[in-house]
Amino acid sequence: MAKTQVMLPAEMAQETAEFQPGDELLTADELQTLSLFQTLKKAPSFDKFPGTTVLRRGVPGRIIFSQGQPGSTAYYVLTSEDVLEVRKQQLRNVVERLEASGQEASDLPPNEFLTQFSERELSERELELLDEIAELHQRVDEMKAAATETKGQARRVASARLLVQLDGGQKKGGWLGRLVGSFGRRGRAAADLLPRSVPTDGPTDIDTDTMEAPMHEGDIFGEMSCINRAPRSATVTIEQDCYLLEMLRNVLDMLQRDKSFRIRMDDLYRQRVMETNVRRMELFAGLSDHEYAQLRDTIDLKVFDAGKIILEEGEPSDALYVVRSGMVKTVLHIGCRLREKDFTAAHWKELPRELAAAGAADESTLHRKVWKQLKPELRDAVAKMSAKQPLSQEFKQLLIDGLNQFVREGNLHLDRAYGKKKERIVRAIEDEQLQLTLEPFPDKADHWSELESRIFHRVLLECLFPQGMPRRIATNEPMQTLSYLGRGEILGEMGVLRNAPRSATCIAYDHPEGYHQRIPDSRTGAVPSRVELVRIPAAPFRELMNSSPKLKYQIEDVMRRRDQDSATRTKATSSGIDDSPALSAEFEELGLVQGQKLMLIDLDRCTRCNSCVEACVGAHSDGHTRLYLDGPRFENYLIPLTCRSCLDPVCMIGCPVGSINRGESGEIIIRNWCIGCEMCADQCPYGAIQMNELQNVELSQTQSNMLDPTTTIKAVTERAVVCDLCRTLPSQDPACVYACPHDAAIRVNSRQFFVESTQT
Repeated sequence: MAKTQVMLPAEMAQETAEFQPGDELLTADELQTLSLFQTLKKAPSFDKFPGTTVLRRGVPGRIIFSQGQPGSTAYYVLTSEDVLEVRKQQLRNVVERLEASGQEASDLPPNEFLTQFSERELSERELELLDEIAELHQRVDEMKAAATETKGQARRVASARLLVQLDGGQKKGGWLGRLVGSFGRRGRAAADLLPRSVPTDGPTDIDTDTMEAPMHEGDIFGEMSCINRAPRSATVTIEQDCYLLEMLRNVLDMLQRDKSFRIRMDDLYRQRVMETNVRRMELFAGLSDHEYAQLRDTIDLKVFDAGKIILEEGEPSDALYVVRSGMVKTVLHIGCRLREKDFTAAHWKELPRELAAAGAADESTLHRKVWKQLKPELRDAVAKMSAKQPLSQEFKQLLIDGLNQFVREGNLHLDRAYGKKKERIVRAIEDEQLQLTLEPFPDKADHWSELESRIFHRVLLECLFPQGMPRRIATNEPMQTLSYLGRGEILGEMGVLRNAPRSATCIAYDHPEGYHQRIPDSRTGAVPSRVELVRIPAAPFRELMNSSPKLKYQIEDVMRRRDQDSATRTKATSSGIDDSPALSAEFEELGLVQGQKLMLIDLDRCTRCNSCVEACVGAHSDGHTRLYLDGPRFENYLIPLTCRSCLDPVCMIGCPVGSINRGESGEIIIRNWCIGCEMCADQCPYGAIQMNELQNVELSQTQSNMLDPTTTIKAVTERAVVCDLCRTLPSQDPACVYACPHDAAIRVNSRQFFVESTQT
């Protein structure tokens, strides 16, 4: 019999909780019986990924996970029908094994778990299964009979609890704690401040009277923490006997490949985000339920892939946004958008003529290709224009709107004639300004960001219509990065409240490409970074501000700080002084803003003694360092190659075996079932993950028990290693920092160290 090749078995106990009585590992055919997988066009390949799921036995009082723990797995509560089908399949497997007793081991039906039992134990297991199946049949029949009374409601088996003290005697943490504390101090008059429910990472909200949210058979929960690599939002406790399937993120990723499941989960995700995270954001936390209800039906969750333009300078301000996850870069003077004030009388005279000539050009010319991508109304208007006819204001606006649409939506950089190559585009157009503009762009045009695409199409118009198009560099000041906005921060509020156009461009920020680090460009598609924003339309927000003094004060405070920053920046620019290195191009190129535990080495203090590296080696039993004193320089600091604990740890995305996750303190941990595929190392934009050679892979007893004689493990010759911030040491302090005799090595939050320190 040919052997099946499988990955190194995962040890779920390392990732979440130790096995307790009643917990069990299911075989691939047993997992396939679950209704969760029955609707999929193609079920996950469970046989190739042993140990990535575990069936947890829920008994009253058992805590599945606790509020604040890192979330690296998702859970599915089995229905009674699911449990019945699993037990039926297990009974078939046991009977098949008993009937084949006496045969050679190689001829027995493959089953990695039944091989451990004697014939007597198998017979006992058969009787146990028969009894349980009979009980399950009875329960299912009773539930069907009671379906009319319960209106189809599934059986309640667990509850999510929020751990907040309700007495007003001590200071509380978090927004709910502040509200509860306020209630305790001020009595019933403050009761309206306490929301009736608190959303969680689960299917229902927590009632603030009982501090509980019910969970039922068939529910999926914990998936938001798993997807977002975020802490658990509540503590889940079992109330009735049940079973839960716990799965690593790689299983959830496999489920997401099914279109119908993905649509279902996306809808569920958006619903939970709007109720779970949005309601708890600082901007909304102080609103009463009545006030929040005024906004709830108008706000929406918007997702922008890395590099996408969220707001453009000069466009109408129709909404403001709150960052839910990811990071947004605000930039001044992008200069892609055409404005009426940029055009002179000479431009207006020549542009219609040049556009008309493009409409009459040969089909193969670039002029004609641009013409065909202009909107039909503009082409018709240009074709009907007389050379002697004066341009109306309506026609001028049509020209500006049509050309701006081309700049936003044009795709000539992907034209087959240029092979999607920057070099061929430059050679075909032969314009010095275009060549200089495209110099920092990626070589492959399909790797260009949306901003780069817009800049190209704006400059292309200048090249093709030199007499009619105003020059971008002549009508705009140099591009300038204003700030980086993270979770909970607001953007677009200035234009909304002052009823003015957007004053800056906001871009979904990604990890940068390699630059000095000589690492792969993160815009190749391997790293699907994104920014999630809560969009609030302008009109209902203005109405709510007029009726909520607290919200009005919050927004006006943000605007005051932005105005102060703008005044400071203007003063510094006019005096020729730039004291904000954190807003420099180099700061962005190096991705320093991502670092929550960024390591810096002060080169004015460092004596090159190598004590930090030696301490790193000594702190790990494998004898491999996680710190390399190589990397770019920024000001007087060396940025060494080591984990910086990114705000958006894209290294964790896509691991085929779910072996890389966050630890209790936010550190990155790579488990011992890593298969050495190098995906995490390739996706880390900063070269912080190294691949170390393995001589022999030794399986633990738990891993060995997951394999049967018909399987063979895929060869693993290397394993990924990454700095874990020394969280396994008793002190939990980075050994590299502690060992430095000159205080040259430090770990910092980059935004606090570089950005916020320059704004105070």
